[in-house]
Amino acid sequence: MLRGKLVSTYLVAGGIFQDLNGNELFSLVCPSPRELPYLFEEGKGFYFKLTWKNAHLYQVEDDYTLTLVVISPQALHWGVKAPERVTPDPTLFKKLQTAFKTLPV
Repeated sequence: MLRGKLVSTYLVAGGIFQDLNGNELFSLVCPSPRELPYLFEEGKGFYFKLTWKNAHLYQVEDDYTLTLVVISPQALHWGVKAPERVTPDPTLFKKLQTAFKTLPV
């Protein structure tokens, strides 16, 4: 539980991108580098206004794994891959935990 809510009521935008060295990695959409990812609560409207061209929509499960909810045709067109399920590495796990801790009560 997260302040009376389940983590799984939240969504994030992300996908597999290539870094400058050509390595593929899963990343979440953030306002800017080194900031926490956007969290969308129980809705897709803000996602579609903000990031649908650049990423896919994932539901955050209570164990912080991510499950694909919406594939963005625009993001696929630009080469952003959409894995069905993502188990976050330690860095992504920590980033998600920190994002949830900063949510208003």
